[in-house]
Amino acid sequence: MVVPAAGEGDWHRLWGISAYRLLITAAIALLVQLPVSDTVIDLGRNGALLRALTLAAAVVSLAYLAAVMLRRPSQARLHAFVQVGIDTLLVLTLLHFGGGLNGPFSILPFLLLVSTASLLRGQSAFVFVWVLLVLLLIESLAGGMALNHPPLGQILIYVLALIAVAVLADSLVASLERSTRLANQRGAEVLNLNALSREIVQHMDVGVMVLDQQSRVILSNPIARLLSGYRHWVEAPIPLDLVDPRLATAVSQPLGPADEAASVDLGMGDPALETASQAVVLRHIALPDSPFRLLLLQDASQLRARERELQLAALGRLAANIAHEIRNPLSAIRHAAGLLGEGVQAPAAQRLCHILEREALRINAIVESVLEMARPGPAHPEVLSLRLYLSAVIEQLREDPVLRPLQVDLILPQGDLVVLADPAHLRQILWNLLHNAVRHGAAGDGSARLQIAMAPTGKEEIAVELRDFGPGIDGALGERIFEPFFTTDSRGTGLGLSMVRELLRLNGGRIETMNHPGGGAVFRLILPRVRRPEDNDA
Repeated sequence: MVVPAAGEGDWHRLWGISAYRLLITAAIALLVQLPVSDTVIDLGRNGALLRALTLAAAVVSLAYLAAVMLRRPSQARLHAFVQVGIDTLLVLTLLHFGGGLNGPFSILPFLLLVSTASLLRGQSAFVFVWVLLVLLLIESLAGGMALNHPPLGQILIYVLALIAVAVLADSLVASLERSTRLANQRGAEVLNLNALSREIVQHMDVGVMVLDQQSRVILSNPIARLLSGYRHWVEAPIPLDLVDPRLATAVSQPLGPADEAASVDLGMGDPALETASQAVVLRHIALPDSPFRLLLLQDASQLRARERELQLAALGRLAANIAHEIRNPLSAIRHAAGLLGEGVQAPAAQRLCHILEREALRINAIVESVLEMARPGPAHPEVLSLRLYLSAVIEQLREDPVLRPLQVDLILPQGDLVVLADPAHLRQILWNLLHNAVRHGAAGDGSARLQIAMAPTGKEEIAVELRDFGPGIDGALGERIFEPFFTTDSRGTGLGLSMVRELLRLNGGRIETMNHPGGGAVFRLILPRVRRPEDNDA
C-alpha cells in the first residue's frame, strides 16, 4: 500500500480529532467521577475500575493532543495510525468493563468509525473497520459482563449498523475532501485571476479608478493617480471629492451611455505637480450586478496626439494617391495652358491662360504641401547660431512677394544662443509662420507686423517667440489650429501649422500658442539648446 505524503491539511485534521477525543474523554471522566454518577449512568460492578480507566483515557488524550501540536514524531500518517490504534484499544476496554453492547459506552464504536474514516480514508480505514468488527464480535460473544450477554440478533443489527456508518462516513469524508480540493483550487484560481487583473490594471495606458457606493476610490492604477494630481495615496479607500472635487462633481451627474465621455478640466492647482494633466477625458461606467463603479481617465492631450497620428497616417495614404492621380494630369494642364497662351493674341484669352497657369501652380503647391506634410524628410540637425541664422533666413524669406508687406522686427539678445536643428526644417517652419502672420495677423488698419525674439527657457532649451499684432487666436479653436486641413481661411489648405508642429517634433522641439496681453497671437518655438564652454563660464 502506497502511503501518500501528508500535507498541512492532515495536521489540521489530527489536531481537530485529538481535541474532539479529549473533549469526549474529559466529559465521560467527569460524568463517572461525580458523586451522583451511579444515579445518572449504570457502571455495574466495575465502577471503580471504569472511573480509573476514563480518567486514564482523558490523560492519554491530553498527552496525545500535546504530541500532535508539537508534531512529535513529524510524520502525520504515523500519527493517524497511532491515534486509531489507541482509540480502538480505549473503546474496546471501556466496552469490556462497561457492559458491552448493552452498556453506556456502546455508542463509542460509531464515533471511532467516523474518526477512522477521517484520518485514514479509503482502504486503510476499511481494514481497521473489519478489525474493529471482529474484535467487537469477540468481545460481545465472549466478554463484557458475564451475566449480561446480548442476543445474537442484537449483535447482528449492531454490526450492520457499524458497517453502514463506516460506508457513509467514508463516503462523506471523500466527498468533503473533493469539495475541499475543489474549493482550494477555485480559491487559488480566483486569487491568481485577481492578481492578474490587478497587474493588467496597473499596466494599462488608461487611468482606472474603482469606486464603491460611497464614491470612495478603492482601487486605482498609476496613470489614474498621475492624471488626478493627488499625491497622498494610501491603501485605504479615499473619498473621490478629496482626490479632486471636480472629478466628484462630474461623477455625481446622471450616467449616460457607456461610451459617452466628458471632458473635465483639472487645471494645475498644485505647482509642484508638473506632470499633472490640465484636462482629462472621463468615462463613468456602472458595473452590472455590482455595487462598484468604474472611472476611466485619459489625458486629453494624448488623445489629441493619437488623433493627429491617425490623421497623418490617413494623410500619407491620401498623399500617395494625390501624387499619382493629380500631379500627372496637372502637368498636362499646365503644358496645354502654356501652348494655348502662345497661340492666342486676344487679351481676354491671354488673361484666361494666365489664370489657368496660376491656378495650376496653386494646385501643385497644395499637392507639394500635402506630400511634405504626410512624409516629411528625416531631420539632419546642425549646430546653429540663432543670431546669424535668423538674420540671414529672414532676409531670404522677405524676397517672397507674399511676405514683402510684412514688417519683421528681429530682437536679438546680447549674447549668442545656439540650438541644434535642421536648417532646412527651421526655414520651412519660419516660412509657414510668416505666411500665417500675413494672412491672420494683420492689424485693424490692414498692416502686417511680426516681432521675433528669443531667450533661453532653461539649461536645455531655447524659446523663439513670434508675435503678430492681429486679433489673436480664438479660444474656442484651441489645439484645432494644428490639425491637418483645419483652417478658417477659405483660401488656405490647413496644413501650414500642422507642418510646423510635425517638423518641430522631428527636431526634438515643440510649439506653444497664446494671446499676448497687448494684443495679437504669440507662437513660441521650443528648440534644444547647445551649451558652449563660454556659456558655462558665464
